[in-house]
Amino acid sequence: MDLIRKQTYITPDQDRALKQLAKEYQLSEAELVRRALEYWLATQETKNDPFQDLIGCFDGPAQGEHDDIYQ
Repeated sequence: MDLIRKQTYITPDQDRALKQLAKEYQLSEAELVRRALEYWLATQETKNDPFQDLIGCFDGPAQGEHDDIYQ
């Protein structure tokens, strides 16, 4: 796995919690941060189509035939 070094600031409470979790799970703090980021990214909505929210909003010939509007 290729890794890129990043530097960030966290609060003292976050630092204490991270250290405790690292000790509890026997993982490095960096690994826990990577896993937390990966989890967060996986839970975010991805919108591949900027028009997705508009489909079906308008009356007219494209209603019900939304795939045709891309041609």
